[in-house]
Amino acid sequence: MGLIRFGVSMEEELVEMLDRIIEREGYANRSEALRSLVRKELVRTAPEDDSREIAGIVTLIYRYGHKRKEAPTEAYPSLKITANLQVHLQDDICQKIITLQGSSRDVTSWARSVISQKGVVGGLTIAATEEIYDSLNTEHRQK
Repeated sequence: MGLIRFGVSMEEELVEMLDRIIEREGYANRSEALRSLVRKELVRTAPEDDSREIAGIVTLIYRYGHKRKEAPTEAYPSLKITANLQVHLQDDICQKIITLQGSSRDVTSWARSVISQKGVVGGLTIAATEEIYDSLNTEHRQK
């Protein structure tokens, strides 16, 4: 997959905002920034009901000693938990961070079953999609 050059027309104010993003985030140039913004949008809009591969991060906050329900993974055949970290934010407040990957359907369904438990505040962040994996592999081969 090669690079395609194309022209982009934007209002001056929008270009100035893009340049501020480039400076703040440390992008090398506008092309890098636009590629990154497109990738972020692909991740943000990943369909939840398909079989494409995604990576996600579940973050939970709860009181120490809170009895969370078990969240078996057997019903989610593609789901792989790749890391599970628990830290104490305060004496009795815990944060659990779980990284996982699998089909979009399995990751989002399992995450909902964990996040929706009583006494838990949490969320799922989609970190990467199959398209992102492919684009990163393509970039690596071009270097």
